[in-house]
Amino acid sequence: MADGDVVKMKLTFWRNDKKPGDVIEIPPDEVHRWKGFAEQVGEPYQSGKSTTPTAAEAEFPRPADGAKVDDWRSYAVHLGMEQANADKATKSELVAFADKTTAGATA
Repeated sequence: MADGDVVKMKLTFWRNDKKPGDVIEIPPDEVHRWKGFAEQVGEPYQSGKSTTPTAAEAEFPRPADGAKVDDWRSYAVHLGMEQANADKATKSELVAFADKTTAGATA
């Protein structure tokens, strides 16, 4: 897939501030992470925006230190943690995962 390709997904469960029925756009290589939370709507298409990790991270900012654990779970899943592992993790484990995962990006 080319950089900038996106897939529309219709949410089937609540996710962050989005509710079931909302339509989101994600890179095609992220579709597998949304299985069980959303259904694909249509084929990938060119959005005109970059979908490289640095651009994607800017759209999903790191939660504040005092944020709720659910915000940290969503952020950890966004960074690549499996949903089942995120659901079992404590807030401190999620923060540690985020720190470890993003350490190379800020260096």
